[in-house]
Amino acid sequence: MDISFDPQRHIRNIFDSPEVKLVDSNGQVLPGILGTVGAGELIEGGTAIGADRLIMECGARFELHTHPGAHILYVLGSRGYIHIDGVDYEMGQGDTVFVPANYAHGVKTNLHVPEPLEILAFGVPHMPLESAERMTLVEE
Repeated sequence: MDISFDPQRHIRNIFDSPEVKLVDSNGQVLPGILGTVGAGELIEGGTAIGADRLIMECGARFELHTHPGAHILYVLGSRGYIHIDGVDYEMGQGDTVFVPANYAHGVKTNLHVPEPLEILAFGVPHMPLESAERMTLVEE
């Protein structure tokens, strides 16, 4: 697969992109969570790679879930927690977190911090923000 650079598709400002609502694997809108679409593309083997901005209002959370691919979370601003293996790990601006493919995890805001938690999520394979297949809810 030969991909050439296309600035119309390959340069995207995550702060200027329209906000979209996210849904869980049951198609239910996730309250207090919006996203903006970043750059993405199909790479070798037809695998999608991409990055999106997640905006979580105070009190919002992603329940325990998995993704079909690995991803890295980069905290753009505020403070929150990633829940892995029964433990809440605090995250703050500048922190990065690697989550292996199909590994159960959750994300929640810090209730003592009023500013929205903003995260840049890089995924391989990448799923569209509005897709109900982006994540699968799991029991803890």
